Amino acid sequence: MRATANERGTWETGFRRPDEGWHIGKFLEGIDYLKTKKDGEEVISANKQGDKNWKFPMVIEDEDDDCNEVKHDIIVAENKRGEQMVADILGCTGLFEKFTKKFKNDESVFDPEVIKLIMTQLPNQFWRFKVKHVANKKNPDEPYINIVGFGKVSDTIASLDAALFPDKKGKSAGAGAAKGKEAKPEVDEADPFA
Repeated sequence: MRATANERGTWETGFRRPDEGWHIGKFLEGIDYLKTKKDGEEVISANKQGDKNWKFPMVIEDEDDDCNEVKHDIIVAENKRGEQMVADILGCTGLFEKFTKKFKNDESVFDPEVIKLIMTQLPNQFWRFKVKHVANKKNPDEPYINIVGFGKVSDTIASLDAALFPDKKGKSAGAGAAKGKEAKPEVDEADPFA
C-alpha cells in the first residue's frame, strides 16, 4: 500500500461539537426516527427500555457565535420525558399554542398526525439553548453534549440565566449567541393549522 497507518493520534473528521454556553439554534428538515445498522440492515434505534428514538436535527445559526453552522442532533426517546422535551421545543419556538388549538384531544406529540405536522412546521424555527459538556470516560477528547437550558430567541441570555440558574444571578452568559439578537421568522403562505 502507498499509505501507512497511523495507530495513534487524531484527525479532523469535519464533525464538531457545540462549545459550552448559549447558542441560537435553527431546526432543520429531517426529523425522523434515529436509525442504526444491525446485522447489515438499517433499524430504528431504541433506548434500554425499548422506546424508539427520534432525532431532531438543528444548526447553530448566529454569525456572532464561534460555533456558527455547527450541526447538532437532539435525540428524544418516544416516552413521557421525550414527549415533554418535544412540547418544550414547540413552546420555545412559539408553535405550542398552534398545536394545542389544532389537537384538542389527548394526542401524543408522537401520534402520526401530530409528528407529521411537527416535521413540516419545526424546520426553520429558532430557539436559544445552553450546552454543557460532560466527561466521556471512554473517549476524553469527545465529551458528551447536554442541553441544560433553553428558551425563546427573544429572551436575553442574562434573563434566561437568572431564571434557570438563580444561584448565578444571570452573570454567566457563556459562549455564543449575542444578547437580545432575534431571529427573523419564516413566513409560510399556507396555514397547516387552519
